[in-house]
Amino acid sequence: MRNFVPERMVRATNRMMRMNIDDGDIFLGEFANGALCSVQTSFVTIGNYPGIEARLYGSTGALICRLVEEEGIAETLRAATPDRVEFRELEIPARCYPPDGARTESWRTLFYANLVSSFITEIVDGGASNEGSFGDGAWVQEVINAVELSFRERRWVSLPLAR
Repeated sequence: MRNFVPERMVRATNRMMRMNIDDGDIFLGEFANGALCSVQTSFVTIGNYPGIEARLYGSTGALICRLVEEEGIAETLRAATPDRVEFRELEIPARCYPPDGARTESWRTLFYANLVSSFITEIVDGGASNEGSFGDGAWVQEVINAVELSFRERRWVSLPLAR
């Protein structure tokens, strides 16, 4: 976790101020079944915005998911398997995009269009399925808290966190 730009313009004050915000990070994780993952994010380092990449490695394959605008593409999903070790691009199903959305759309509009589309679909359908519940959000926050604790204490941290 690192703050690359400690002084920045604050819009509300129109003044340069010191900001203690993590501009970039990377973390490693190990799942209970032994699979590994790495997640890297950056909003200011070299490379296009937003610069989010997740990699998952298991015994039957690996995935690389990237949310970054490069060469007119907003997001990519690549996979490798034991019998095809070179990563190849997978098609992201149309159902993963809002109506008329595509990976060639700007990340900024695609991201928010997906949020709005999912929200409206959940209301209209009225069912139990959704993109994420309060519990999912709480779990994500616990992972973030564990990553920060691991960074601050320079040690591996297990989930769930001790209460």
